[in-house]
Amino acid sequence: MDGTQDAPRERITEQVRDEAESASSTPPPMSRKTVRRLSWALAWGLPVIALIVGIALTATGAVEQWEPMGDDTYEVTMLAIWPAGLVLLAVGALGVTAAAITSAVVTAER
Repeated sequence: MDGTQDAPRERITEQVRDEAESASSTPPPMSRKTVRRLSWALAWGLPVIALIVGIALTATGAVEQWEPMGDDTYEVTMLAIWPAGLVLLAVGALGVTAAAITSAVVTAER
């Protein structure tokens, strides 16, 4: 008799467990507002970071690489990093300009 009394309870707990597993396996959909905010943060954030890194690399110009040769002597190699800085500077400037134009077009009243 004990088996018949616990059978409905076991079915209910299995159903609840199955529903919990199916709910946890699929993430809740992101709201449209959240997606818009994330995309605007990326549209402005990445170009600004590229602009800052480009300014830093262009201002630095070159980096020294020291290689020990023995007896307290080193061979110094100069690596030019300013070309990469110019590229990042241009990418950042174009990205900020594109984000500004996009936000002007999207937020304009019709």
